[in-house]
Amino acid sequence: MPNTPVPAAGEAMPRPSYNRAEIMNAAHRYAQMYRGRDWSYAYLLKHGLKNAWAVAKEGLTPAQRRAEAIRAEIEALAYKPARYDIFPTKLRLEAELSALAA
Repeated sequence: MPNTPVPAAGEAMPRPSYNRAEIMNAAHRYAQMYRGRDWSYAYLLKHGLKNAWAVAKEGLTPAQRRAEAIRAEIEALAYKPARYDIFPTKLRLEAELSALAA
């Protein structure tokens, strides 16, 4: 648990604000994406909300999330079998990563 100072005057601690409409829209998109399977809408919405809140609490911008995903993809290329030519894919991903960094 972080060691944060408590205000002496008794006022409340500052709370981070989240765009709750964006979180609900992301959860609804998640539920719509997986509809038609064996799960109910409520079940899918529950998991969509869980995922959307986790993404919101990370505090990363979409560009930062994409850069992390690209880095993970590049690392995963090392575990592809030798019969796959990973060089063009790696070049494409590195170019996309450098474009995001610029």
